[in-house]
Amino acid sequence: MKSPLFGIKVMDFSHVMAGPFCTHTLHQLGAEIIKIEAPGKGDVMRHYDPREAFKAMAPPFIAVNTGKRSIAINLKHEKGIDIVKRLIADADVLVENFRPGVMQRLGLGYDDCKVLNDKLVYCSVSGFGQSGPLRDNPAYDHIVQAFSGVMSLTGEPGSPATKVGFPVLDTFAGYTAATAILAAILQRERFGEGQYIDIAMLDASLNLMISMVAPYLIAGDVPQKVGNRGFNNSPTSDTFPSADGEVSIGANTQVQFEALCRAIGREDMLENPLYASHEERLQNRQALRADIEANTRQKSAEEWEAIFNAVGVPSAAIRSIPEVAGLEHLQTRGLFRAQENTSGESKVTLGPGFNLKAMQHESVGPAPRLGEHSNEILLALNYSQQEIDALRAEGVVQ
Repeated sequence: MKSPLFGIKVMDFSHVMAGPFCTHTLHQLGAEIIKIEAPGKGDVMRHYDPREAFKAMAPPFIAVNTGKRSIAINLKHEKGIDIVKRLIADADVLVENFRPGVMQRLGLGYDDCKVLNDKLVYCSVSGFGQSGPLRDNPAYDHIVQAFSGVMSLTGEPGSPATKVGFPVLDTFAGYTAATAILAAILQRERFGEGQYIDIAMLDASLNLMISMVAPYLIAGDVPQKVGNRGFNNSPTSDTFPSADGEVSIGANTQVQFEALCRAIGREDMLENPLYASHEERLQNRQALRADIEANTRQKSAEEWEAIFNAVGVPSAAIRSIPEVAGLEHLQTRGLFRAQENTSGESKVTLGPGFNLKAMQHESVGPAPRLGEHSNEILLALNYSQQEIDALRAEGVVQ
C-alpha cells in the first residue's frame, strides 16, 4: 500500500524550524516537497554549525529536510515569480513562514495563489499570527516561550525564568500546521475546495499548555512552578538522587505510595501518621523527601527504575540523549530510519514517531544541497535547457 500522502505536492517556502518541521512531517507521510530557497545561502539553518564538515549543511537542517528537493529562486526577480507561479498552479499545498505580509508583497499571497489554483491548501506559520496588534512582531522559539508563559512555569519554585531546553514551540507549531494541513486536504477531497490556514506559535503554545491554561480559564487557578514534580503535585511524584545520578518516581496514588515504601525497605513509613494520606504527605513533604532520599541513594538510578516499575510504581532514570538513543527498546520500535547523505554514506534519522502498519517504511533520501534540483524541476515545468541556462545567467535561479 502506498503512503498516505503519495502524490501530494507541497511547495515549501519555509525556513529554520517550525515550517520545515511541518513539511518534514508531510514528507514522512509520503508527500513530495519542493523547497524554495533564496540563491546565495538559502535557508539560514543550513549554516547553524561552524564545523567544517557541516558548514554547507548543519545537522539540524539535515534533520528536518531529508528527502526534499531544493530549487533556488530569486523571488525579487519577475522571472523568479513566474517560475514559482507555475509550481503553485500544479501544487496541492503551500507552506510559508515569512513575516506577515511578505508573501503578499511578492504577489504570492493566498488570494493571488487561489487565482492560480483554487484547490490549493495554503498555510502560513508565524510567531503571533496573521491578525491582531502583535502580528508584525518577529519571533524565535525562546521569544515565544517567554511571551507565552512557558518560561514562567519551567524550573524550581523561586528560580529565574527558564526555557525548555530545545525549540519545543517551533516543533509543536510545525506539528499543529501539519495537522491542520491534513484536515484541509481531507476537507478538500470531500468538498472540493482548498483554503487558507493561519498558524501562530503563540496560539499553539497555549494549546500545548492546556493542562495549565484551562484550569486558569475555568477556575481562576494561577499555575506555579513545580520543578520536577508530577502534574498532581504529589511529593512522591518527583525526581530523587540515586547512587549514580537521579531517578524520577511517579507514586501518585495511595497504592503506589505503599508500594514505594515497601520497595525501598521502609514499611515503617506506612505506620507514620505524618504520611497517612495525600494531604498529610503534602504538609510534611520535606520530612518525607528526606526519608525517601536516604534510601534512594543506596542504589543506581537504573536499579531503582527496574525495582519500582516491577511493583507498579512508574519510574525512569534520568537519561541523556545519547543514552536513550542507544536503548534496545527503541531499536524494536521502528523509530529510526536509514538516511543517505549527499556523499552516499548511510546515517540514521528519526521516523514520524508513530507506526501505520500499512505505510511503507523506506529509507529516506539526503537533505538537498542548495538549488540541487533547480534544473530538473525547471525541466519538468517545460523550460528548455537553453532557457534554464539563460535564467541562471540572469541570476534568477541557482
